[in-house]
Amino acid sequence: MLILLLFLGQVLVLILGVYWVSSWLLPLYIAMYVLGIGVVIYVINSKVSPGYQISWLCIAAAFPLVAGLLYLLFGAKRVAPKFRREHLQSILKFRPLLSKEDDLKLLSEEDDAAYKQAKYLNDYSFFPVYRGSSAVYFDTGEKMFEEIIRQLKSAKRYIYIEMFIMQEGKLLNTVVDILEQKAKEGVDVRCIYDDMGCAMYLPSKYYKTLQAKGIKCEVFNPMRPMLMVTMNNRDHRKLVIIDGRVAFTGGINFSDEYINEVQIYGHWKDAGIMVKGPAVNNMAIMFLQFWQSEAEYSLSIPKHEEDEFELEAEEGYVQPFSDSPTDSEDIAKNSHLNMIWEARDSVYIMTPYLVVDNEILSALKQAAKNGVDVRIIVPHIPDKWYVLETTRASYRELVSAGCKIYEYTPGFIHSKVIMSDKKMAIIGTINMDYRSYFLDFECGVFVYNMKMIEDVVADFDNTFKESQLIDMDEIQKVSFFRRLVRAVLRLFAPLM
Repeated sequence: MLILLLFLGQVLVLILGVYWVSSWLLPLYIAMYVLGIGVVIYVINSKVSPGYQISWLCIAAAFPLVAGLLYLLFGAKRVAPKFRREHLQSILKFRPLLSKEDDLKLLSEEDDAAYKQAKYLNDYSFFPVYRGSSAVYFDTGEKMFEEIIRQLKSAKRYIYIEMFIMQEGKLLNTVVDILEQKAKEGVDVRCIYDDMGCAMYLPSKYYKTLQAKGIKCEVFNPMRPMLMVTMNNRDHRKLVIIDGRVAFTGGINFSDEYINEVQIYGHWKDAGIMVKGPAVNNMAIMFLQFWQSEAEYSLSIPKHEEDEFELEAEEGYVQPFSDSPTDSEDIAKNSHLNMIWEARDSVYIMTPYLVVDNEILSALKQAAKNGVDVRIIVPHIPDKWYVLETTRASYRELVSAGCKIYEYTPGFIHSKVIMSDKKMAIIGTINMDYRSYFLDFECGVFVYNMKMIEDVVADFDNTFKESQLIDMDEIQKVSFFRRLVRAVLRLFAPLM
């Protein structure tokens, strides 16, 4: 809303300027037009997906005068040079701690599809795959929150927390009380939250409140009183890391609606994962890479020779990874594509937003045409009506190809889970939309042949029963006007 108001304010200033200084109208028109042409040339030659390019070219064709401004505000995959430089330096600093090839070689002998996914993530996100760790799947935010609290209370050395949204209420207040107590006990407590994600939920300069409690706190990409391209890149990751022995990620933010203490959109269905063992190293380094970019001082990852991981030996593989707009590699999107391309029997997906480009749509349709059981669960009650209408704009294509679309009727589904052949899955923060794929910082956990996959399968089976299957008859009933609205909204998909 703030960005929208600022944008409208700039438009108003522009209109008044044109009205009072009419002599500048022609030069301004020429400048805007030239900017639009420059954006078209840039987009065509940029290293982004063809679907993303086509969407922006359509916007430029429909709105040539303002297309350049829209792209600079909402579409450019640009990061502030200072942050890009600091983030890349931080990545390079921690790179030696991520060197690990043994488990990847073992995986290559077990499963070709899983090996390809793990190798891609290893080579391009630089986070290795681990054998000998364990993972627990949570099918609701309530269950995950309960375990987070239990683990926070047991912290002895450090707690790292990174959140997109934090809102004062039962969940956040419970966490902060524990963090304050742990800080008094000498535990190193650090927190990063996204400034824009929390803008509508936290008091101004909330980080000072946390710092006063002994919690070291940094604000990611602070909002400034001007419209800047870099404001478009947000930290959408959710991480809780404790003592290097256990870590959490998933869809849950620190806000009461995620544990159904408050219900705005019906029942809030979320999912998450807890990782134990050596693989937690990846998640600790993810956090520290960000901390080094945002904080004024440097630190290295805490290492303790006495660390012992209490877990059952598992034969499967765990690979936490992250994606960043600071590079030209679309890791989040490509990891999803790998799951779809390599599937032989089934692809199950839970996502709050299905606003994707032609590559993802084509992959899903072709998988279904090849006989793969493709099932996608999306919300029935939206948090943003225009996003759900854009999601529904793809129903006809997908259902016609043989995909099964389910809408979660009890409320809003916020889970971000994709599973292939009931043997490997990715659970994390990645939505199936342009923002997660191209603009935001994201993270996830790739798991293969873990016992927890059985819980993921059970969650899908239970959620299918609670959801409405969308058939072609339902799609045919949609009015012409609503189809027109969806077609127009689909044009603006990159802005969502």
